[in-house]
Amino acid sequence: MKSRSKQQHEQQQHEEGEDEEAESDLIFVLPGDDISSHIVQQVGEKDKIMLGTGLRRSTTTNNNHVYATLSGCLQYQCRSSGGGGGGKNKPSIKKHVYWIRSSNSARQVQVQDRVVGIVQERVGPDGAGGEYYRVSLGAETRMTAVLSNLSFEGATKRNKPNLEPGQVLYARIAEYVPCLEPVLSCQLGPNDNSSIKAKDWMTNEGVYGILQGGTVFPVTLGLARVLLSSSAGGLWESVTRHPLTSKFEIAIGVNGLIWIHASPSPHATIVLQNAVINSQLLTPEQTAGMVQQLVYTMQKQMKRQQDSLEGV
Repeated sequence: MKSRSKQQHEQQQHEEGEDEEAESDLIFVLPGDDISSHIVQQVGEKDKIMLGTGLRRSTTTNNNHVYATLSGCLQYQCRSSGGGGGGKNKPSIKKHVYWIRSSNSARQVQVQDRVVGIVQERVGPDGAGGEYYRVSLGAETRMTAVLSNLSFEGATKRNKPNLEPGQVLYARIAEYVPCLEPVLSCQLGPNDNSSIKAKDWMTNEGVYGILQGGTVFPVTLGLARVLLSSSAGGLWESVTRHPLTSKFEIAIGVNGLIWIHASPSPHATIVLQNAVINSQLLTPEQTAGMVQQLVYTMQKQMKRQQDSLEGV
């Protein structure tokens, strides 16, 4: 699997000296559910229980229960931080963090976010010898952005891409002011890994740029964030285990658009698209079984098609 979004996950890792255990899904909850029984009760003297998005502790006297305020998967993560300041024998402090992962959680775009967009139309000159284009960021965000065709690696006034409506792009948000359209760029930004070499837009080998072939489909903003996190490791491990779906490229935008290009046949793309969409509320074990069933069903269909062609 080759992923243009791999750096995004790597750059979102914590750099505060904390050791993080993998996130785990506990249960699916609805607003008003009492989830107190899933909260760690016995912790160390200096350990902390932290409640995040979608959880609220009751303020009623003699009632220390925790309730859900959003629908989604209850998430848990244990973060350990060791003693600093030369205290070698100082015991580590654990933070038991709980939150609700909801597919309906809205999120405003931020500068340096990576997005998948679809070119809509040419807007006009950018004042620097290039052209501005309007790019759709999908129905989930209900936003459009603008992109200059000089904002590609190696682009000049004489050598720049001429974008066409319908073309798919992987870009980053270079500028954003609320109430105005975000400005996109297909050049490496300050948050990109310094070891990555900038490649001319004509090579089609850069991190950002025009996405050739493949298919684009929407997902919820919540699922897009999950796919960019370590929680999606089980999904990618499952699909790469099968020869049919082992070779593919994917670009995941935080705006809820995903581009997939699989080879050698479109059957792999169909399996991958269904695997991504169906994985939203499944455990790693359930995800592995779901992917196996999708591959098995597709292989049976491919065999029937081949047999029918041979019989003609």
